[in-house]
Amino acid sequence: MKPFLTAIAFLFILSVHSQVEIRPFIGGNLSNITDSPDGTSTQAKLGVQVGSSVMIGNKLHLNPGIAWFSRSTEYSGEGNFNLDQTIEGVIIPLLVGYRLMDPSSEPFINLRVFGGPSMMFLTKTEVDNSTINEAIDWSENQWGAQIGAGIDISIFFADISYEFGLSDTGEGAAKESNFSDFKQNTFIINAGVRLSFSR
Repeated sequence: MKPFLTAIAFLFILSVHSQVEIRPFIGGNLSNITDSPDGTSTQAKLGVQVGSSVMIGNKLHLNPGIAWFSRSTEYSGEGNFNLDQTIEGVIIPLLVGYRLMDPSSEPFINLRVFGGPSMMFLTKTEVDNSTINEAIDWSENQWGAQIGAGIDISIFFADISYEFGLSDTGEGAAKESNFSDFKQNTFIINAGVRLSFSR
């Protein structure tokens, strides 16, 4: 609890002396896995996320956020084998970024790069096959790492990022249930508006 309170205090002190932006957004994602199970091909399907982030700082800034998301991956193989894996939950990225121009000069266009860890708290992880679901202890929490770039145009912004999965999706109860023996990587696009508060 003490490190958490220290981080909150640091963010509060930083916000007093820096530009602060609230950034609500909506976006899409394409999620696939690191290694396909033997004899199986995978294809990312379109998912969505909606949430908001807080940008604290000037050129160098912190950008924590929170969003609800839904991600889906399709599996197919021989013998008309076909099923979808769906993941839903809340994601909390803790990002650090750098703007090419000082936002206090109010440029019409600004470019950014960013990266950092992300935490996912899952409310749903399943495939549409009851036998496989029963064989896997799906993870309730997962870690990822994001890198990306963004553009600010007037009061609008858009971000493109890639999230590397750092946690397995679950633990299989049997060797043949290798749907659990991989991590998910996700391509993410978000767009939204900037609500700026200068200090």
